[in-house]
Amino acid sequence: MTLLAKRSVIKEDKSNIITLGAIAKEEKKKDNSIVNATIGMLYDEEGKLFAFKSVDKALGLLTTDEKYAYASTPGSKEFHDALKHWVFREYYNEFKDKTAVMATPGGTGALSSTFANYANEGDKILVPSYMWGNYKQVAYENHQDFEAYSLFNKDGGFNIDDLKERCINLKKTQGRVLFVINDPCHNPTGYTMKDSEWDMVIDMMNELSSDGTPIVLLHDMAYLDFDSRGFDSTRRNIRKYQKLNDSAIVVMAFSGSKTFALYGVRIGAQIIVSNNKENIEDFNKANKFSARAKWSNTTNLGINLVTKILTDKELVKSFEDELAVSRKTLATRANTFIVESKKVGLKTLPFVCGFFITIPANNPEKAYEYLVKKKIHIIPMGNVLRVTISAISIAECKMLPKIIKEAIDATN
Repeated sequence: MTLLAKRSVIKEDKSNIITLGAIAKEEKKKDNSIVNATIGMLYDEEGKLFAFKSVDKALGLLTTDEKYAYASTPGSKEFHDALKHWVFREYYNEFKDKTAVMATPGGTGALSSTFANYANEGDKILVPSYMWGNYKQVAYENHQDFEAYSLFNKDGGFNIDDLKERCINLKKTQGRVLFVINDPCHNPTGYTMKDSEWDMVIDMMNELSSDGTPIVLLHDMAYLDFDSRGFDSTRRNIRKYQKLNDSAIVVMAFSGSKTFALYGVRIGAQIIVSNNKENIEDFNKANKFSARAKWSNTTNLGINLVTKILTDKELVKSFEDELAVSRKTLATRANTFIVESKKVGLKTLPFVCGFFITIPANNPEKAYEYLVKKKIHIIPMGNVLRVTISAISIAECKMLPKIIKEAIDATN
């Protein structure tokens, strides 16, 4: 007889990313020729974890108190303002009074508090059909369910029609809608939405909320700063949030873990955008309560490290230059992989930029087993295989498509 509470009896982390990643890591220790394309972290061409020199320099400038003392639950005002400057950039003055920030342990903390405070128990959260699997667990942990909208239409673009239809249905049954968009550099496909597709999302939100129905977009922007188009494109789309009416809001999940390659430090933030001051006040009250109840406060080291980087002119310039290099490296790897895939007839899902490329497969688990025997580790997910190009070299990106194609053909 279990002593677990009823809802906890079925709890089991079925995500294979961490498990298979750990296996690949251990195998590579024994045999360095193994290709480990599993975990979403950025590695250099020599196979070492990528570290920004500007981040390391900022770490050395922090005092003992800045590193190890308790932080306030929401994070410092300096952190809030620095992050607003970074996220909104040239549009900072337009947004500074229409936003609020809450420090969180990574982007996942931002997701969890947003689910908890903007959807009722039993509600369905709308998530993309190709998704980071942890969305499901976050929903369950918050006593909620989920429903998937088709990410792509028949032309390989963002499927606004399916999203809208499902939003309308949930509006009728729940009286509110919370939906997730992961953009840019969508995990796991690498798709990035066009400006016109963001216009359609904003128009849809205004239409559905025109009668006062709460419509909430959770914008998971974990890979915000790895968009191959650079800062300008992403910020132009963020600027469109200002067109939303009072019953439609955006809560952004920012991942400092990804942007600054601080994966183990676990620093992130929730950022609300709303033209309505009451919405911002509600955000601050509810999410501070949730943060205090779940993790008490976020790492002071992460908060002050991010603040130091973003408020020092020399450090932030150096950091931006390093980010540009990392984006270029990712773009080169991606282009190499896509070109070789086309040569061998390996189909990939629509890709623009990012850490991952995803490949449809009838038997992904069997294909995975085939590839392991070839000393290649990638992630089987549902009906696809996910290749983490951020973790492998350009040479490996050139070599993999042919072997993956062989694995898929052999296991069909």
